Amino acid sequence: MTETTRVFPLGEVAQAVFGPLHRHVAQIQEAFRDPSAPRGAPAYRLTFDAQGDKIIARAGPGVTEADFVRAQRIVDALIDQARRKGRVREGEVLAAIAFSEGESESNTPMQLPQLGGLTLRTPRQVHYVEALRDENIDLIFGVGPAGTGKTFLAVAAAVEALKQERVDKIIVTRPAVEAGEKLGYLPGDLAEKVDPYLQPIWDAFRSQMSDNDLKARRERRVIEVAPLAFMRGRTLSNAFVIVDEAQNATVLQMKMTLTRLGEGSRMVVTGDPSQIDLPRSDQSGLAHAISILEDVPGVEIIRFAAQDIVRHRLVAHIVEAYHRDEGARGGS
Repeated sequence: MTETTRVFPLGEVAQAVFGPLHRHVAQIQEAFRDPSAPRGAPAYRLTFDAQGDKIIARAGPGVTEADFVRAQRIVDALIDQARRKGRVREGEVLAAIAFSEGESESNTPMQLPQLGGLTLRTPRQVHYVEALRDENIDLIFGVGPAGTGKTFLAVAAAVEALKQERVDKIIVTRPAVEAGEKLGYLPGDLAEKVDPYLQPIWDAFRSQMSDNDLKARRERRVIEVAPLAFMRGRTLSNAFVIVDEAQNATVLQMKMTLTRLGEGSRMVVTGDPSQIDLPRSDQSGLAHAISILEDVPGVEIIRFAAQDIVRHRLVAHIVEAYHRDEGARGGS
């Protein structure tokens, strides 16, 4: 018979695991919501209370021993996170919940997967990072909605490869689809005009290295960020190449870019097919490249979904709402 309560001691990291106003505890409880519970009946298989330096889990309708085991794994992962980093963030709670699903071995502690100090949040992100680290895969496509970590994780993996001296340089490129009338009035050459649009790339780099280190590597051209047009005629050897916003590359641009790969290089192509800024969406080379390269050895394609969005939790609902609206419009 399943116990009706279970106590999870937290010790000195209790407040970090609880979260502000016990928000983390509430998130853990949400993982045990029973969607099939009748209206008016208790909605959770387990409910959780923060008391002193411990969390108390109480059994609800339909609870099983596996539920208590899963709760233990979630709490243990957060305790480990708090002891190693001194704090627990909302995303790390959601990651612990996501990675605990389907797990039943209580004697194998669950550690949250990391990349460059970043906590991976979903199983698909783990699959993506495994591909980014796999030396047998030279071309990776990461496609899906905004906020899934496609570009951020690619930059983190590139910095890891650079620091481990597996590549000599990092090259990040993206189409300059707005380099016409919208950017034409800005001062400077094409690279300077596009630079404001590359701020997310620089933010990703700064999460992995100091400003001084980044500046020094840019000056030595060990790290290079440039518009796609600057790739023509080049052979990119011993480099980690990231092609960002690839949904805005035409078929010919995509072919040009993919054929820049030289000896010792790897390429990651990221994009969101739902955010094409080209005059005609059927001009996008991203979907075309995936369709003809999917079965080629050494190519890996990771398709992210709304469930992988790691920005504010409302963003996933926003993306899904727009997809539903687009579907309804297309069907009318």
